[in-house]
Amino acid sequence: MEQDRKAYPLAGKRIVITREKGQAEEFVSLLERERAEPVIFPVIAFRALDVDWDSLLPLSEYDWIIFTSVNGVRFFFDKLKEAGYVFPGGVNVAAIGPATAKRLEELGVRVSLMPDRFVAEGLLERFVDVRGLRILIPRAKVARDVLPDELRRRGAHVDVLPIYETYLPSRKESEKERLKEADVITFTSPSTVANFLKITGDYGRRLCEEKVVASIGPVTTEKARELGIEVDVTASEYSVPGLIDALKGYFSEKV
Repeated sequence: MEQDRKAYPLAGKRIVITREKGQAEEFVSLLERERAEPVIFPVIAFRALDVDWDSLLPLSEYDWIIFTSVNGVRFFFDKLKEAGYVFPGGVNVAAIGPATAKRLEELGVRVSLMPDRFVAEGLLERFVDVRGLRILIPRAKVARDVLPDELRRRGAHVDVLPIYETYLPSRKESEKERLKEADVITFTSPSTVANFLKITGDYGRRLCEEKVVASIGPVTTEKARELGIEVDVTASEYSVPGLIDALKGYFSEKV
């Protein structure tokens, strides 16, 4: 039994997944492999925005197209298909992390660049001399401006294309009650933290004080702390597998 606990430190732990329901599949699968019990409680949902293609350069004229999320890829290519356009073969493509890169490659798009750190700052470390380059960033309507602002400061021509937006899904009281049984609450973006508190209010704040709170990375952790939530575990690799590894490390020390 002791050996099993060391091999599977998450075994029996009820772990809340707050990310969008359609993107929870990988998280659920990896947790079940660790013998944990996923508790799906989506606090964020996404919808496409209309795109004014005429306001942009022809896609083939961009030197780089930078995708900062799987959702950016999903909605961009949906809208591209809807408009009857084809993705140009000669443009360089950057992806913020492995999940985004994987989705692009599934669509037949070659990824030229992916940073070591899966955040905007990591991309900026790779884009050093961008003077005169034309760059397109399809992304959420509300997002951090660190990347486009700094690229412009360095002399690039940057077009930001809002391709989708987030909204707050409704949750039943019975779903909220289930959270009492959880051991861990996970957050995979700053929006999941903010929306969790909007949906659960003071009840959610109390839960975060009682449970282990885990974050996918420092940007999400910073947002949680801004909102008065103390984070117990922050992943060093900013991905779902990285978050699970961080939780395994945390609970291994408790065995």
